[in-house]
Amino acid sequence: MLMTVRVLSDHGPVRVELARWQDRLVVVKRLRGFNPVFSQRLEREAAVVSKLRHDNIVPLLEVRDGSLVYAYCPGVSLEEALERGPLRPRRSVRIIVDVLAALAYAHQQGVIHLDVKPGNILVKGESALITDFGFAKDLGLTAITAQDMLLGTPSYMAPEQFQGVRTDHRSDVYGAGAVLYHMLTGAPPYGSQVVRFLAGDDRVPLAPLTGAAEPYAAVVQRALARDPDARFADAAEMREAVLAVSAPPVEARGGVPEQA
Repeated sequence: MLMTVRVLSDHGPVRVELARWQDRLVVVKRLRGFNPVFSQRLEREAAVVSKLRHDNIVPLLEVRDGSLVYAYCPGVSLEEALERGPLRPRRSVRIIVDVLAALAYAHQQGVIHLDVKPGNILVKGESALITDFGFAKDLGLTAITAQDMLLGTPSYMAPEQFQGVRTDHRSDVYGAGAVLYHMLTGAPPYGSQVVRFLAGDDRVPLAPLTGAAEPYAAVVQRALARDPDARFADAAEMREAVLAVSAPPVEARGGVPEQA
């Protein structure tokens, strides 16, 4: 039996609760009332996440009476962590490396997340897990409706996704790039002008990375390329590029490795 401990979020038709189940804490995602569209979306989310088993993806434990029961993972959302400003590059890198590992695995299973953003990333220290596959596309399943085509969060949404094209895992590469940019600068790319950029206006400037974040500028710029063909081929390639920048030299002066 599920016993609600407290409500974590209650927005729109979906309610998320911290609950106790089988002597453990869990997170329950349920509908607040009957909604055929979101009921279908929860069913799809269950079908997608049930096939994913990865250390950096919050696991689905069970589906009960139309509600999704997820494992409770202590920590805070990256969105909350960013309320205090940008993160140190070292911590940003460790978080995005975990996110990219999860995305690379999901893509291998034919799943595109399509809503990679700070609110869907849980962090504990310098480790991270990705959650909420509510907008995900499973290439092995039939698309739900044309309504899905414009779902997403503009600040982290790839331009082709904004235009209604949701068929490529490189949209997740763009989302990961936007998250990395936000962690390093304290704000999402393009700020209040993001819709102008997504609509095709290349005059909208992207504020440059500075200081300790500057070495990651090339990685971020490639991930955020308007043309998917100009981005990293996949999440695994982007992960390797991030690690290549952050890796200290084999030996610094004095025989002591430099800190990333």
